[in-house]
Amino acid sequence: MWKISRIGPRVAAFTAALALAVPGAIVFAHDSPNDGHIPKDANYGFELVGRDSLGGVTDGLYTDVWSHNGYAYIGTFQEPGCTDAGVFIIDMDAAVAQFQADGSVSGATVAEIRSAPNTRVNDVKVHTVGDVDVLITTQEPCGKDIPGAAMSGGNAPFQVGQGGISLYDVTDPTRPKALKKNFLEFGGVHNTFPWTWNGKSYLIGTADTFDFFDTFVVDISKPQSPELLTVTGALDWIPQGLNLDQLETGSSAGVFNHDVWVDVIGGTPTAVVSYWDVGFVTLDVTDPANPIFLDDSTYVDPEPIVGEPYEGNAHAAVFGGNGDYIFGGDEDFSPSSFAISYAGDNFAAGIALFGADPNTLAGNVEYVGGDGCGTIAAPTGPEPQVALIDRGACFFSTKAFNAETAGYEGYIVANNAGDGLINMSTGTADPVTIPGVFIGQSDGDAIKANQGLPVSASSIFDGWGYLHIINNTGGDVTVPVGGAASGNTETIPQMGELGYYAPEPTVQEFDSDGNPYGTQFGDLTMHNIEADPLTQDLMPSFNGGPRMFVSWYSLGMRALEYRPGHFHDNSNDEGSYSQNVHEVGRWIEPDAGSNFWGVHVDQMDIEGEPTQVILASDRNNGLYIFTFSCLTRVEVGDDPMDILYCDPSTTSP
Repeated sequence: MWKISRIGPRVAAFTAALALAVPGAIVFAHDSPNDGHIPKDANYGFELVGRDSLGGVTDGLYTDVWSHNGYAYIGTFQEPGCTDAGVFIIDMDAAVAQFQADGSVSGATVAEIRSAPNTRVNDVKVHTVGDVDVLITTQEPCGKDIPGAAMSGGNAPFQVGQGGISLYDVTDPTRPKALKKNFLEFGGVHNTFPWTWNGKSYLIGTADTFDFFDTFVVDISKPQSPELLTVTGALDWIPQGLNLDQLETGSSAGVFNHDVWVDVIGGTPTAVVSYWDVGFVTLDVTDPANPIFLDDSTYVDPEPIVGEPYEGNAHAAVFGGNGDYIFGGDEDFSPSSFAISYAGDNFAAGIALFGADPNTLAGNVEYVGGDGCGTIAAPTGPEPQVALIDRGACFFSTKAFNAETAGYEGYIVANNAGDGLINMSTGTADPVTIPGVFIGQSDGDAIKANQGLPVSASSIFDGWGYLHIINNTGGDVTVPVGGAASGNTETIPQMGELGYYAPEPTVQEFDSDGNPYGTQFGDLTMHNIEADPLTQDLMPSFNGGPRMFVSWYSLGMRALEYRPGHFHDNSNDEGSYSQNVHEVGRWIEPDAGSNFWGVHVDQMDIEGEPTQVILASDRNNGLYIFTFSCLTRVEVGDDPMDILYCDPSTTSP
């Protein structure tokens, strides 16, 4: 049985008293100057018990964390520079003992596996195969010419590097031995996840192919000679029911597998694939050589808090509540997206992936009166003109070519089936040299009713993304909307969204003083997520529910619970917005600020007792080891008090 540390971190030197705004809610006031993190945030719930700063890597380049049998493993991203740092292996007992003894944050690293030249290690996992502990590392080419993992639109060639996976025997973590190096290629492998089924071991992985066949499965039952079983992806799943109504939206548009996870749910090995703008996809991997598409999620449109068109960016997900839920999140490094400015309003817009730079769009708008698939009449005015064209009936490139042939210097395609946005791909060889954009149907109607005015490229704040709770029960679930007291409910279908969460700075462009949050605080998007195994059997209620831990880059570590009936709109200065999700802990490095990439939940002995620990990898500072408790000691002036802010039922299995 694991224990949960009963006293969390001390939160000292508050300049305002602790206030209970509503029953069960605690409001922390914090007006210290900005020292690298969002000033409003106060640490609670997490207690830092161990550290190791590793070595040999410059700031910003530590990646994912995993642990096994008392040792932690951390990879290195190595971009834009590209060293051979590879993987660090850390003795967790030593990291805790040294930190507790004298605050030491170094010296617990016991081994380092160097990466191949021009190769970075994004992901690390350890899985026991027979009597061998196998470390699985992913490999991606790196260096100054890498095109930003292709997803940012770069087209420079990759430097020579390794692009597959490597397997190591870490049964003795202090002396890792290579089992199979540089297996597969794919141009790069970003993430993997291993599991054992019917006596054999497998891994599912993410290939950097960006060709809709990017999900692969490998038999690692003989880790010295792994066997590729299959490569599949979105194009295989369309006939099986994959929803393609939401595609390629926002500033980092794309359709590709980013991350994978596998659990056995109801006796069935099931994978969840974070498929960027497509959403979260589930697969039956009972037969690993033939994954079967089960279902996929659909993003809420518009976004629930900012109110702009959804951006997608499904980045990472795990199963929660023993498979009844999917806890998943977006990765969004840009809080704004492309828009057009017209008649004093900004309209969110997709872009044409061909022709001129959409940022050069300028001119007076004239509606051509239809879908633009045939000959388009010449513009009526002598000044630069932009054609407004209805979607449908022909390729976007055909519409663009016809508009350019008619003399227009740009074009806008208005959706004819709602306000969803896409980025337009070419479908013909027609030469197009003018810029084009795509807008929603209601925005198109507004322009049609007031045409003839100038349009220009702009941008619109759309936030840094959300954490989502997805229904995976197999049926409908009715949840409160707007809080339990509202009396409003909504019935959510399978793979629909039950709830969401976002820290205040991710969805507000300005703080309470009118200052932009911006990127001076660092990246404000979430990254990785893991479920708390101690709470997954809990029936979700207002007072408690399945818990998850989230690494949220500069917004630190977050502890959240799925609690139907909770609704937070930051009116109590709680620093977050959520529906049916309740924040129960956060931690940000008090002095230097945080930059958390990875998170992993494990157990270890602390002071002779088996204790749950939450491991986190900070991109700048290496390994952090936390415990978590619902009972936190808070110091207000000279008066310390213990605050129980979670329901007692969540403090033990």
